Amino acid sequence: MIAKALRFLAAAFLLALTSTAAAQTSVDDAERGIVRVVVILETTEGRMLYGSGSGFVVAPNLIVTAAHVVAPARQRAEYGVAIVPPQGDGLIPARIIRFSPLSELALLEFRGPDMPALTISTVEPHAGDGVIALGYPDVDYQGATGADLLRPTPASRTSGQISSLRDRAPTGDPIPTINHQAVISSGSSGGPLLDECGRVIGVNSWHVSGADTRETRGVSTRASQLLQFLDEAGVSPTLSDERCLSFAERIEAERAATVQALQTQNEDLASKLETADRLTRIAVVILIGGTLALFVAVCVLGAIVLSQRRRQNGHAAPHAPAQPHHQTHVAPEHAPRRRLGVIAIVGGAALAAIFIVGAAMLLLRPAQQVVAEQQDTPRFAGAISCTLDREASVGSQGVSDMSFSASGALCVNERTLYARRDDGRFQRAIVLGEARALDVLTIDPSSGEFKRERYPLSDDDFAAANQAVAESGAGRGCEGSGEAVARRNQTLMDFAQGTPSQRLIWRCEARN
Repeated sequence: MIAKALRFLAAAFLLALTSTAAAQTSVDDAERGIVRVVVILETTEGRMLYGSGSGFVVAPNLIVTAAHVVAPARQRAEYGVAIVPPQGDGLIPARIIRFSPLSELALLEFRGPDMPALTISTVEPHAGDGVIALGYPDVDYQGATGADLLRPTPASRTSGQISSLRDRAPTGDPIPTINHQAVISSGSSGGPLLDECGRVIGVNSWHVSGADTRETRGVSTRASQLLQFLDEAGVSPTLSDERCLSFAERIEAERAATVQALQTQNEDLASKLETADRLTRIAVVILIGGTLALFVAVCVLGAIVLSQRRRQNGHAAPHAPAQPHHQTHVAPEHAPRRRLGVIAIVGGAALAAIFIVGAAMLLLRPAQQVVAEQQDTPRFAGAISCTLDREASVGSQGVSDMSFSASGALCVNERTLYARRDDGRFQRAIVLGEARALDVLTIDPSSGEFKRERYPLSDDDFAAANQAVAESGAGRGCEGSGEAVARRNQTLMDFAQGTPSQRLIWRCEARN
């Protein structure tokens, strides 16, 4: 058992290291979905490179880029659009299927190799958050020829922090934007702005400089505007509603996951030891009972044989010589005693059998109760995979399937604790800052249903709901108080008035 525990600890440590490495390489994974977007001029002398920008995959064979990158191809028929993936054979023709100068976004369709779609974050960004910009800035290609720009090349990467959030673009248009310190230049337009977990939080569209300070900043269209654009185009991207953890938070989450895994292993070992102990006790009872039953059976058999022999001796008496008078009544006197002896032996055997059956039932009853409890309470822990039920959902455009991890009773992704309701379901109410709405999340472990209902909030209700969250004392993490979450839910449910503007239902099951 000690050897098994040591092997498990080693595996858990290796898993923690692997998880950390995966979190650090998620931006590397996103790079495989970044492309160069080029505008080609068709002339009698051949094709000429007119301009280039960046783009990224949002769904199979669909690319998002900045509207101004492909605007020339919308204005003149002799201009065409193509993409250059980071790997492969090179230039791939594309066509514009949606163009929105009001949101500074365009959607391209191409037919070519499969490339991974980037995940879009629905979490509201904040000033000070770390960001990464991916794309093909012209500053990286000084002295390059047109042929060089049409060859597959990995995207360039810069990093920085969010400086501020604004409601208008540098052009004055009402576009929600992110001002950030990641260096971008001409050619970066259309590339994604990522959080440190590799999820899209914006689309780089402008770079501006201060009039006096000459300080340069990148400006990107916020993910909320991108999601609205994709929703209107009927595209369902991959979404994530989980906040990107800092390095320290990731270490803490991995530590909590390791502790939880060890606790689960200890519970499994304790359960197996209890079962083994119960089986051992049952085996001992059966052995003792079997030995007793064999002893009783031998006694009964001996009594029967002895009785038959004496009965035979009694039948042979008339042929025997005459005996003295005082010996003629010996057999009748001992017959009742023999019968009483046989009855006592048979009764003892019956009592032994009853004892064996009763002891076995007493020892087996707890095991049956445990099995029944396990059957009544479905397992809803570990890696959970959820499929969106579009027929039962309302307003599901732009929403896709999802997955998460569940542990405890009930903590999602090791940092969001749900409160148990009287009906056996688990619930968490969340106030969304950017959407100005209240999300009510409900998980039913018995059926695997995960429901999200969204209620719009007025400015006054939004302020009051945030105040209620601050006063509830229910923060993030699995070690929080379920009672605090329940009080928070009860307070926030007062703001869930009327019919929800969106109702999403997923059907979930544990993968392990």
